[in-house]
Amino acid sequence: MASGSSGEQGGKEPTGGAGFVSPKTVALYGVLTALTAAITFVTFVPFAPTKGYFNMGDSMVFFSAFAFGWRAGAICGGVGSAAADVLLGSGYFAPYTLVAKGSEGLVAGLIDRSGNGKRWIRIIAISVGGACMVATYFLSELYLLDVGWGAAIAEVPGNIIQVIVGGTVGSLLAWYVRKAYPTRSRA
Repeated sequence: MASGSSGEQGGKEPTGGAGFVSPKTVALYGVLTALTAAITFVTFVPFAPTKGYFNMGDSMVFFSAFAFGWRAGAICGGVGSAAADVLLGSGYFAPYTLVAKGSEGLVAGLIDRSGNGKRWIRIIAISVGGACMVATYFLSELYLLDVGWGAAIAEVPGNIIQVIVGGTVGSLLAWYVRKAYPTRSRA
């Protein structure tokens, strides 16, 4: 986190110069990354045509972005989801997942940040962030993994359902956590 960002309690950062990241932030991101990987891992449902899978990891991507900001959404969502790919034997998907889930968390967190808790902004954040994920997977499968149009298109509805369910669960979880711990400011 660069100086001047509000990643610590009350928007204050410990002194340490530009680029200083507090141990609390490192620990938080580590826990969120591990939770993202774990939830993705335990909710794994394979999708044969592309060798991808349905999972509930998006709930942690959105939770991280909405409760702790766009950096947490991008880093924890991307790295945690990519780690789950490796653990599940789908390591060839990991680079695409890093981009797909990282951009999902980044975009959702940035849009939500400007909304001051408005529900319609949160819905837009889920929709646009989710569209980044769906488009990244579709284009990656079609052009980089060469699975063909049929398989790439067949996975789109599952990814959309993943966004809707994950966005809803992540948003609700973030709302409850922020209500219980209102002093924790976002990145």
